[in-house]
Amino acid sequence: MDWLTATKSFCLLEKHGSFTEAANIAEITASAMSKRIDWLEKQLGLSLFIRTTRQVNLTEVGAEFLPKAHALLRQFDSMIIETQQSALHPSGLLKVTASLAIGSTILMPHIEEFLKLYPLVKIQLTVLPTGNQPDLDSDLVLCRKLDEFNSTAHCGTNLISYKLGLFASPEYLETHKKITKLEDLSEHKMVLSNYYRKAGRLELDNGQMCTLSNYSFVSDHFEALVYAVVRGMGVTFAPTIYIQKELEQGKVVRILPELQSDEMQLWGFYPNSEFMPIKTRLFLDYLKEKL
Repeated sequence: MDWLTATKSFCLLEKHGSFTEAANIAEITASAMSKRIDWLEKQLGLSLFIRTTRQVNLTEVGAEFLPKAHALLRQFDSMIIETQQSALHPSGLLKVTASLAIGSTILMPHIEEFLKLYPLVKIQLTVLPTGNQPDLDSDLVLCRKLDEFNSTAHCGTNLISYKLGLFASPEYLETHKKITKLEDLSEHKMVLSNYYRKAGRLELDNGQMCTLSNYSFVSDHFEALVYAVVRGMGVTFAPTIYIQKELEQGKVVRILPELQSDEMQLWGFYPNSEFMPIKTRLFLDYLKEKL
């Protein structure tokens, strides 16, 4: 039982003067209605109704409680209406932090469309430095799932799951040795982010381990990495969603499609508080739908 439900039942009973009629309006049994009133009276330590076999009337205390009960219900209804209206017209600054690759390849097209839907919202996008732990100065942090992220300070939700595949430009493949199996990669230069250069290897979903020690170019700038692959400077592992445009334009092709990494996840993290701003909730829901 809760105060709001019990207060609604109290007002219904006062209005209709009958447990049966009040219960019918609330779509519950008369017994359930009686239990709600009993609970409310127990919480208050007071009798609100005088019950007879034919009618139910307010006590003096019940009459004093009635306007307060109506005020509570009006306040609640007003809160619901205001929340629904703000959902239709959210406004204010939404601070988003994301890695460079996520921000430039995945996020920007959706930010553009989201702002068309909600023109009163402003978005501030901050780049999360590679290897740095996210903080929650932002309303929303978009990054790979981090198990070590302080779970007492945040909540998180999985936006999309993905795997890394192997890619190169058609020109590169025409002028270099064929790649027919994992072991052939040792004779090819890789294009890598600093994260994978430091890791030195990539675990595949079939249990094999791919060594990443032979590389020609390393950068944390995603556009530079894509440029290097398109220009034939080497091969790279990347999520398909990150280079979808280059794939569609034929600038890169998939190599050995059976080779792919373990599953990874893109998560949205937000402050662990009782109330999530409506603009944050709308943007999270929008990303989930689009991704």
